[in-house]
Amino acid sequence: MKFYFVVEDAKGPSFIKELFQKKRKENIFSGILQDARRVPILSEKLRRVVSAAVSVADRIIILADVDGGAMDEKENLICQYVDKSCRKQVHVVLLDYEIEEWICHSFGFVINDKPSKILKRKLNDGYEKNRLPNYASKLDCKRLEECGSFRRLLNALNPHMIES
Repeated sequence: MKFYFVVEDAKGPSFIKELFQKKRKENIFSGILQDARRVPILSEKLRRVVSAAVSVADRIIILADVDGGAMDEKENLICQYVDKSCRKQVHVVLLDYEIEEWICHSFGFVINDKPSKILKRKLNDGYEKNRLPNYASKLDCKRLEECGSFRRLLNALNPHMIES
């Protein structure tokens, strides 16, 4: 299966590419990553990118932050920018807060604030967003099985792998 990721974070594409490559080697992910692109999620550009991606990928995964908000609302907003003809190939994977929550879960940090702020306080290297891709290889997928947003990703990659 060929996958195409659409993410809203500037460093998200690099992070996803690194994560996908490493976890594929570990047999956690399967398939081929066609591409990962940064796109403003609630925009007409999303519609154009998704419409183009359906010709090169079997499944398009839109990865978006909810920042503690209502997931149903965010998903409905995103789906307004996905043409009905593409919807079977599109899977929206919502992050409870932001992609850094996966790093927090992997390191066993309790999420009681915005995950990127937690990482800045707890990591000795003074976490900065531009180093996000460096953390992809450090994710502990066993620990991440307890993280709702990561389970949603696994389910989008292979609906028969893990039940949400």
